Amino acid sequence: MKPVSFMNELSGKQIQLHQPFEFHHRHEEPMAGGEFHSHAFYEIYYFHEGKCNYLIGDKIYLLKPGDLILMNGLTLHCPHVEPGVRYVRSITHFDPGFVNRWLQPAASAALLSPFEELRNYRLSLQGSERLEFENIMSDLDRLTSQGATQERRMLRILDMMYFISDLCRNVVNDRDSFSEKERHVQQVITFVERNYMNDLTLEDIADAVHLTKQYLSTLFKEVTGTTVFKYVYSRRINQAKILLWLHPNLSVTEVCYAAGFKHLAHFSRMFKEMVGRTPEDYRSSRCSALT
Repeated sequence: MKPVSFMNELSGKQIQLHQPFEFHHRHEEPMAGGEFHSHAFYEIYYFHEGKCNYLIGDKIYLLKPGDLILMNGLTLHCPHVEPGVRYVRSITHFDPGFVNRWLQPAASAALLSPFEELRNYRLSLQGSERLEFENIMSDLDRLTSQGATQERRMLRILDMMYFISDLCRNVVNDRDSFSEKERHVQQVITFVERNYMNDLTLEDIADAVHLTKQYLSTLFKEVTGTTVFKYVYSRRINQAKILLWLHPNLSVTEVCYAAGFKHLAHFSRMFKEMVGRTPEDYRSSRCSALT
């Protein structure tokens, strides 16, 4: 399997995935605040301990121990971790194409459907369900540390996915009760998600959610760990990455405008600053990685 580049939540940098899956058990490395990222793989994220608000697309998840998040990796996401508090999580990245090669089409479709239909979804595990899932992860970690074969470890990954598939058969709406502050920030994120491709000013956003500009800026930073316009630009750059990767027929100029930028020079500068390479180089690297 040829290595494929993706943005790793653990490092925030472009790395090479040499295996069809990656597993990190009870990882505690601190996260830099306000770092948005995305990747071309599905993710199973489990929250063990800490205090974290997780922004995924246009939603905020206020995490509690036992929370399990399914992520379609192309969606822009960013954890905001309380400084000075332990942040313990387990993360699995996997290539859905590899699951298709391991299983018959019907079985593969059943395991991947929670990621493809729900796209980004939080399950709160308690009691025996939480214990069972943590036991699956501990067993996978033991096999990894013992140098078990890829086949044995993949069986545990599939067991993990069967567990998730069973839980998702009767999906219910997330009923978390947000505080007033968190509801305001959710409104901001939803508004940006619907309007990032248009001209936006802080006044536009503040008017849309019926807040003053100063209060909006302070509130958004407090809840998310980043600024309103860092989020806006991150959302636009993420859209540009998706367009560059999935639509090779579009010129860089067309991608610039479609993602919400009005000036090509500004777009190119922001893209290089946030991604570490020019839009042209990014597209070329993606194409070479997938061939």
